[in-house]
Amino acid sequence: MSEVPALNDGGMSQSGGERTYSLSEGTIIETLLTNRLDGTYAGPVNCLVTTAAYAADHEHVLIPAGARVLGEARAVNTFGQSRLAVVFHRVMLPNGRRVDLEAFHGLNQIGETGLRDQVDRHYAEIFGASLAVGAIAGLAQAQTSVGLDASALDVYRQGAATSLAQSSARILDRFLNLLPTVTIREGHRIKVYLSNDLELPVYRDGATTAHPPQTGGHS
Repeated sequence: MSEVPALNDGGMSQSGGERTYSLSEGTIIETLLTNRLDGTYAGPVNCLVTTAAYAADHEHVLIPAGARVLGEARAVNTFGQSRLAVVFHRVMLPNGRRVDLEAFHGLNQIGETGLRDQVDRHYAEIFGASLAVGAIAGLAQAQTSVGLDASALDVYRQGAATSLAQSSARILDRFLNLLPTVTIREGHRIKVYLSNDLELPVYRDGATTAHPPQTGGHS
């Protein structure tokens, strides 16, 4: 890992003969999601940069519009979860240069960590299973006599009803333990939040420029 060069007052440094500029911690990169995310499983995130990121002097473009930001969506793991956590690990510039990121977080449009769009809590499946199981159990009990009038068939039915109730409880437990499905549709706007300074040279077309100094990770 190369040593991070020192910055001057203008947020500019010199490294290996190539002048670099700093995108400071707290900088927001505006992007647009290009693939649909399903929180049932972890999966890749591919975003398109919509607004160029400039150096502190507001003159030099460091990350142009059209660059790609790659990351990963974390699977939903709690019952009350309504947002999908996203982290980013790489920027792919149009000139072929790759910039490694240190798990920068994705924010929604109001600045919350995680993305919010469509949430399916599976209420229909849960209520449907409850009604079906209750109806079957009730039907079995309705056909059974109790007390001294109980016949051998009634005793059999009581045993079957008890077994059915136990099976029904297991089925309901499975439905009640369904985690919500969080879906983020393509076209969703995502803010990439820089959690530490990022050193980059001025963006130029063509893939002949050197890789920027890395503050962590490997390409």
